[in-house]
Amino acid sequence: MQVRNILVTGGTDGMGKATANQLAVMGTRLLLVGRNRAKGEAAVSEIINNSGNKAITFLQADLSLVREMQRIKGHVRQIFDRLDGLVHGAGGMFPLRRTLTDEGLELVFALLYLSRHVLTNELHDLLSAAIAPQVVSIAGGGGCMTPDFENLKGEKSYSIFGAIMRAGTLNDLLTLEQIARYPDVAFYNYGPGLVRTAALTRGNPLINIFFNTIGRPFTRTAEKAANDIVALLTGKYLSGFYGPSLKQNKASVAEGDASRLWSSSEQLVDNLSI
Repeated sequence: MQVRNILVTGGTDGMGKATANQLAVMGTRLLLVGRNRAKGEAAVSEIINNSGNKAITFLQADLSLVREMQRIKGHVRQIFDRLDGLVHGAGGMFPLRRTLTDEGLELVFALLYLSRHVLTNELHDLLSAAIAPQVVSIAGGGGCMTPDFENLKGEKSYSIFGAIMRAGTLNDLLTLEQIARYPDVAFYNYGPGLVRTAALTRGNPLINIFFNTIGRPFTRTAEKAANDIVALLTGKYLSGFYGPSLKQNKASVAEGDASRLWSSSEQLVDNLSI
C-alpha cells in the first residue's frame, strides 16, 4: 500500500495529537501544524518514540492569520507531492472578551472557521493529486443554529460560548459547500461530543473537577475521539456529518446559507489580501 501523507492542525495536543499518534503507528507521513514551537517539537519527539516512525515533522504557524496559509501551503509542497488527508483540529482556550487578530478578525471566527475554509482551498490541488483524498473537520458534527450574517464575527453581540457554537454552525455550512464544490474529496464533519482535553481543563479547576467526578460518565477521552477520526481516514465512509462512535447525523442548516457564507468568506479573504 502507498504510504499516506496527512497534515494535522492542532496535532500537538488533545485529539489532534492522539490522532497523530495512531496514524504514525500505521506508518503515515505526518506534518503537524501548531503555534507553539516547544510543544510542537516535544510532540514530534514523543510520537516518533512511541511509533518508531521518523516521518513526522512540525511547522510552527498561527492559524488565526489568513496570511499564514500561503506559507503553510509552500511548506507542504516542499515535503509532499500530494496530500492524502487533512485534519482540522486546531483549537484552544479563548479569552472571555471579544479579541481581534492582527488582521482585525474575531479570534474564534478566524481560528475555528476561516482557517479551515482558507487552508482547504489553498491545499485543494495537492488533495486532488491523491487517489482518495479526505478532509476531517473536528467541529459540530451537524448543528442546529441559524447563522446571523450580521454577527458572524461577534460585531453586534458576543459571548465566548456563543462564538464557539457559532463556529460549529459555520463549519457545518462550510462542509455542505465543500461537498458540493469539491466532489473529488471526501469531507467529514466530526462532532466528538464532550472530550476531556487539557485545553478545556487547564486553568479552570471547576471544569477539571466536573470532568473527573460527576461529569466523567458523560465525557470521552481524546484517544476515544481519535479512534473515530482514524476510522474515518481509514474506512469507506461517505462524506457527511458524524458524531461520537461515528453515528451519522444530518446538518440542520440550509444549502442557501452555505453558498452565502462561502461568498462572504471569499470576499473577506480578498479584502484582507489588498
